Amino acid sequence: MKVSRRNIVTLFIFVMFILIETISFATYHESIKQEDEKRVRIQQMINQEVNLTQDEQETLNLINEYRKQNGLNELKTFSKLQDVAKLKAYDIVNNEYFAHTSSNLGTPFEMLESNNIEYVIAGENLAGNISPKRAVEAWINSISHRENILEDKFEYSGICVIDSPIYGKVFVQLFVGFDK
Repeated sequence: MKVSRRNIVTLFIFVMFILIETISFATYHESIKQEDEKRVRIQQMINQEVNLTQDEQETLNLINEYRKQNGLNELKTFSKLQDVAKLKAYDIVNNEYFAHTSSNLGTPFEMLESNNIEYVIAGENLAGNISPKRAVEAWINSISHRENILEDKFEYSGICVIDSPIYGKVFVQLFVGFDK
């Protein structure tokens, strides 16, 4: 039996095609598995109870009222994001600075990552003010802060409000979204 070069090339291409499809399927399967594991981790994070202070709850209520007026879903809270907002607020007060980047904690995104909070989109609003109403009004009157409040991909928020000798109160609001 004589095998032609053409048959060998055809057989080689066929084997390569099967091999590539097998690798592609395995990669796709692994990707789906990782996405499922991520969903489980996120679900575990958001199912923990969050206790807000009166000022924090009022701030969240005002933000959600504004979101509803603009046809958006309300933000929900979860404990790990709340904890990171507290870290940032106490860092601001204890180290007497006011900025999105902390020399101790890094950027908001670095803070989320170092606290094992997975997200697709994230943001942060900061304010120094005397009341939740005035802090939220200041955010709404600022283009970049208002954009965070009205970002429809944001689903969850962590809010911390603490007393500050410099600002009256420091407000830290972190936002995250998990969906693409």
